[in-house]
Amino acid sequence: MNAPSTRRAGFTLIELLAVIAILGLLMGLAVPLISNAKATANQNACAQQLRQIAGNLQLWADTRNKNNFPKESGPRFLLVLVRDEMISLKDADSLFRCPGTDDETRSPDDKTNPASGIKDFQNFDKNCISYAGRDNKTFKLDKNKLGDEPIASDDNDGRANHKHVTNVVYADGKIESIDVKDYKAELPEGQDWVTVGPDSPSPELKKMLSE
Repeated sequence: MNAPSTRRAGFTLIELLAVIAILGLLMGLAVPLISNAKATANQNACAQQLRQIAGNLQLWADTRNKNNFPKESGPRFLLVLVRDEMISLKDADSLFRCPGTDDETRSPDDKTNPASGIKDFQNFDKNCISYAGRDNKTFKLDKNKLGDEPIASDDNDGRANHKHVTNVVYADGKIESIDVKDYKAELPEGQDWVTVGPDSPSPELKKMLSE
């Protein structure tokens, strides 16, 4: 008579450790992929916001200023849209806050109202806007060459808005992404973003002001 077979229940310790090791390896591979995918999504969302800002500025020029873009410089070049109520404070709360940063448009003294840090055109808080605007005083915008005229960008104020790249929008709505690797040799040691403003090595970002 044959002995009844016995079925082994559960896993051995070695099998459990092997499964845990495999899961750990898979997680180690997945985390960078997820991080990179999130960074790319933020960069694309930022580019779309800059395109919306450019479109609103073109509408402002068409309807408010005889087809001329604002004469102001830096963030005020952009914030005329808030000042003249071309966009609501609720919309400004998301539109002027780059998704690649932890920036808030709400003032530290007023966390309840959207865009409270940028609604005062004369005394806005530069930390409450993630974008730099055209330096009109130094680089007067030529409305006859809008496709060649950058008007807004990530501000990279003390840090990069995005990993590796800086978004720039032109007056005609065209978007370009400036890669830090193209300027690595011209940046201070350890800096992993391209400076925005008069000291920038990028011809496009040199025409921007973040304050």
